[in-house]
Amino acid sequence: MALLIRNTSTEATEPITVQVDRHTLYKRRWRARAEDGTELAVDLEVTVTHGALLDGGNAGKVFLIEQTPEDVLVIPMPDTTEMAAKIGWYLGNQHLPVEVRDDEIILERLDTLAASLERIGIPYAFRNDIFRCKMHSHQH
Repeated sequence: MALLIRNTSTEATEPITVQVDRHTLYKRRWRARAEDGTELAVDLEVTVTHGALLDGGNAGKVFLIEQTPEDVLVIPMPDTTEMAAKIGWYLGNQHLPVEVRDDEIILERLDTLAASLERIGIPYAFRNDIFRCKMHSHQH
């Protein structure tokens, strides 16, 4: 029987890790299995992200959410305003979810995107990393 999780937590002396993919973290209700074997049925008021703590209630456990890494496309932050404008124009027209970090832009790995970047001269690399973007929506 699954342990019902309805609250987040702010404290944990020895949290139990729960690996969850990015797409599951877009949801408020989902199921997962913690590293100690505990089956969780999560039903929260809001979504959680990598690093969040979940309160195990009467079980006396706290669970740490670890988002699973995935293959991503990485564009280094440009050195010139011309390249910055080119990247901004191109990615803006694609309507793709992005994560902007201090020194790079992270996107979901798409081979068609890589081919387009190659064709128009925008440098990129692939790697396995945690992609912390918000769920993409076409609502304006």
